[in-house]
Amino acid sequence: MKNSSFEWRVIASDRDGPGPRSRHGLIYDRQTKAIVLFGGIDWESDSLQSDTWELRRGRWSKIEIPVEPTPRHRGAMVFDSERGCSVLFGGQTRGIGTWPFLDDTWLYEDHCWTKQSGWFWKSPSARCGHAMAFDEESGRTVLFGGISPQGNPLGDTWTFDGRVWSRVKCEGPPARRYAAFAYHPVLKGCVLHGGAVDDEGHFKFGDTWLFREGQWSALSDDFDTDLRDDHGMAFHYAAGRMVMLDGLLRDSNGTIKREVLVMTKFGWKTVDVDPLHPRHQCSPLAYDTVLGGLVMHGGEARHGGPQFDETLLLRLND
Repeated sequence: MKNSSFEWRVIASDRDGPGPRSRHGLIYDRQTKAIVLFGGIDWESDSLQSDTWELRRGRWSKIEIPVEPTPRHRGAMVFDSERGCSVLFGGQTRGIGTWPFLDDTWLYEDHCWTKQSGWFWKSPSARCGHAMAFDEESGRTVLFGGISPQGNPLGDTWTFDGRVWSRVKCEGPPARRYAAFAYHPVLKGCVLHGGAVDDEGHFKFGDTWLFREGQWSALSDDFDTDLRDDHGMAFHYAAGRMVMLDGLLRDSNGTIKREVLVMTKFGWKTVDVDPLHPRHQCSPLAYDTVLGGLVMHGGEARHGGPQFDETLLLRLND
C-alpha cells in the first residue's frame, strides 16, 4: 500500500442531491465514469425510494426515467463491466400493511432501466439483505445469502451472466444476512465478510471467505475481526487494498467502535484515518477512478435511526 493513512472528505452535502437515505444501491459505472445510486429508504418521511441519481466530479444529477424499478430498500446492485451495465436484484418493497420481498432483476444502461424476464426465466428466490459482487475474472455477478420472506437467513449462491441466473452447487459460508461482499483483483475472486443470522444482531459473524472459480473457501482465523454487519467494503485501487468499514459493530466489551480496516496477506489491519467518519451503516462503497477514492452516500447511525445526507470520499492522505 502506498500510504497507511486515509482521510474522509465531504464532496457533496445539500438537498439538491439524493438527500438522507440508507439501504440503497450504489455502484461506479466505468464506462460513463459516474457513481450511480438507486432507491433506499428515507426514515424521516417513512418512504421507500425508486429514484436514480448519478454523481460526476462531486455533483449529483437526478436521472429522469420513464420506467423505474419498484421502490425498495435492502436490494443489491453491482456494475457488470463485461456488458457495461448495472445489475439490480431483489430487496423489500412496501404494500398495504405488508413489506413484500422481491425477486426481480433489472439492468441499468444509458439512463434506462430494463426488467429481465421471459418464458424460461428463473432467478434466486425473493429476498432482501443479500450480498452481491461482480466477479471480474469470470465476468459474472455473484449473489449470496440474504433473508427469506419467512425471516430466515439464506446461504445459497447464484451467478448471473447477463442473461440467466444459475445456482452454484457447492458448500459455502453459513447462512447470513447483511454481509459485505466485493471483488479483489489481486486474489482474483470475491471476498465476503461478516453478516448476521438475525435482525437483532444477536448472532453475528467476523469471518472472511473467498469465492473464486465457482468455489468457496474460508480464509484462516487471521482474517477474523470483531463481529459486524451492515458494513461497507470495496477495493481501493489507489491504495491497492480491500477496505472495510465498521458498520454495526461493537467490540468484545460491547463498546461501539469506529474504524477503517485494510486487508493484507496477514489479515485485516486497522489504519489511521484523519478525520474519522461519523458512524455509518447500511451505506455501500464504490471506487471512483476520477475522484481517486471510495465514495459513500448517506447511511444511518443505527437501525431506523438518524440518517445522513452527506457524500463522502475516502482518499489516501497525501
